[in-house]
Amino acid sequence: MTESEIESGNVARYCKPSSLENGVPDKSAFEKRKGEQYLSVYRLEFFQKQTEKENIAEVRNYMEKKIRFNCKSNGSFAVLNIEQSKEYILEELSEIISYKEEGLPHCGLYHNTDDFLIAELLTECVQNNYFVKDIVDPNIPPSLPS
Repeated sequence: MTESEIESGNVARYCKPSSLENGVPDKSAFEKRKGEQYLSVYRLEFFQKQTEKENIAEVRNYMEKKIRFNCKSNGSFAVLNIEQSKEYILEELSEIISYKEEGLPHCGLYHNTDDFLIAELLTECVQNNYFVKDIVDPNIPPSLPS
């Protein structure tokens, strides 16, 4: 697959319940797993819905139906603005991060810097946070409690 860089828009990252502190994503929500080259996120504009929340519902639907990922009801979706997060990381660390297509709506957030530092800064870039239990879609059955 050809990786095409995404310069603008918004992405969502699913945050498991254990990566939330008082309902807010902590840095563990933005750490790459061992061996991963990028952090998985989903491009919201791909779905072209009218509201951010409707796009989040589409991300949840995609994850649960297409990739068979179980989003826990007390997990959340954190929204990052691509331009703002890139500028913030550059300003704070003088490092470049990039967002690349990985089979849209799936994208990768790439960086070559200390993962813990980037993860901490990304928590400060969260624009909105939607709890899975609050994302209502008549086509999605309720999630199991974790």
